[in-house]
Amino acid sequence: MPVGTALFAFALAVYGVRFVGVKPTTVAAGPVTVGLNYAVLIAAIGESICGILAVMRGLTYKGYILSIFGIWLWGFFFLITAGVASKTFTPDSIGWYALLLDIPAIIMAVPAFKQRNIPLSIAFVGLIILQFFLGLGYHEVYNAINTAAATKSVPKLSSAVSLLKVSAWAGWVASAALFWLFAVEVYEATGVLRRHDSLA
Repeated sequence: MPVGTALFAFALAVYGVRFVGVKPTTVAAGPVTVGLNYAVLIAAIGESICGILAVMRGLTYKGYILSIFGIWLWGFFFLITAGVASKTFTPDSIGWYALLLDIPAIIMAVPAFKQRNIPLSIAFVGLIILQFFLGLGYHEVYNAINTAAATKSVPKLSSAVSLLKVSAWAGWVASAALFWLFAVEVYEATGVLRRHDSLA
């Protein structure tokens, strides 16, 4: 499903733009945050629809990947928009939400490696690293805020910023791999590339 692949790659590229230059003063603000919110929403819609259609057509593996990440992105969108506005919100919620996705991601990555699907394997590595460091980054934000509140000082967010920057680079790696996969899928569908000539 090239559409779902392209939209996911696009959202990851925007994620990289959002966090690669993040600073302690811009962890939770900036116009690119709004751009990321909409990129996540578009990817959630596209992946969910394409994932369900793929499962219905018998393309179960691709369907599982797209639908699981698509539905997760729906939750992530609501968490970073409506959730952030809630009085009970803490950065820790983003941390756990990202970290726990690594479990299904690792499970779904195994067939990609076994099938020697190079772009998809690279994408999974990037995604797993992204989720891990995104989760750690926001856990660190939460800890820094709590420590600052207890000591009545300014939050020290340098460690969180470093972790989020790593996740941004991982997002770009995953994005590039998915755009590679998207190109292969489009070229195969249009006859530009034959299946045995591709690496996917």
